[in-house]
Amino acid sequence: MEEQKNRQNQGKVQKSNNKSSLLFILFLVIGLLVVVTWLYIAQRQTTQEIEIALTAEKDSVQAHLVQLKNDYNELMTDNDSLNAHLNKEKEKIDDLLVEIKTVKATNYARIRQLQKELTTLRTVAKSYVRQIDSLNTMNQQLVAENIKVKNEIKAAKSENVELEEQNKDLSGKVEIASTLRTKNLIAFPINKRGRKTHRINKITKVKVSFTLKENVLARAGEKDIYIRIAGPDDYILAKSEEDLFEFEGKEIVYSAKRPVNYSNNETDVIIFWENNGALITGTYHVYVFADGNEIGSTQFKVENSGLF
Repeated sequence: MEEQKNRQNQGKVQKSNNKSSLLFILFLVIGLLVVVTWLYIAQRQTTQEIEIALTAEKDSVQAHLVQLKNDYNELMTDNDSLNAHLNKEKEKIDDLLVEIKTVKATNYARIRQLQKELTTLRTVAKSYVRQIDSLNTMNQQLVAENIKVKNEIKAAKSENVELEEQNKDLSGKVEIASTLRTKNLIAFPINKRGRKTHRINKITKVKVSFTLKENVLARAGEKDIYIRIAGPDDYILAKSEEDLFEFEGKEIVYSAKRPVNYSNNETDVIIFWENNGALITGTYHVYVFADGNEIGSTQFKVENSGLF
């Protein structure tokens, strides 16, 4: 009887232990589920935050690219060579804009690379800003200088007019005076084949031709003939600021010159000015000088390139 009771008691204890084990395992599983659920929620929230940040960075890069392209549009100048470089940079920006619209916000590595390329494009843009500022400063100085030269020429012409008024009674002797004069003076642009053209993209040279009149009182021998070509903006076309000659007691710049052997007879002269890319559309004035005197003037026009 006693042994049977002991067995019953042992059975109850074993059942109690099994129940406790099951409860422990149940609580452990529940705890693990809670932890895993919390980790999943936290990870998902973190992923969403990263995606939001990357999307914002992508949008920022795109907005800065659009702004940079607008900045390049404002940098366009009258210098064709510089504009060609600016257009190449704009093409790079367009390519990046096309790419950034398709790249995924989660592509962190490519977005970072696009950010670096944007930084490079900005640096290049700053260099062009400095170049354009330098060109503008130089142009302003040249315009001021040429305005001064133009005023000097006008003043000299005014003095000549006064002298002509004072010496009207000597008009019959003007032709035999010692100053050289020109006739048949013409100027026109030519292309690489030597044919006349007014299209700015075809012009390689400007041809100035004339005849020095017969003058028995002029000094015979070799002498330099100078030409000055003034553009629509009064800018004097010249190879160098050091190309100077004396006129009315002052040193002024010339566009081209040629030595001529003059023997007091009519002498045909042709002088070329090589196009250095400084031409713009409009009317150009050509002045011819010899022995410190202006001996003739003419003009020609430069037109847009057109379709062909």
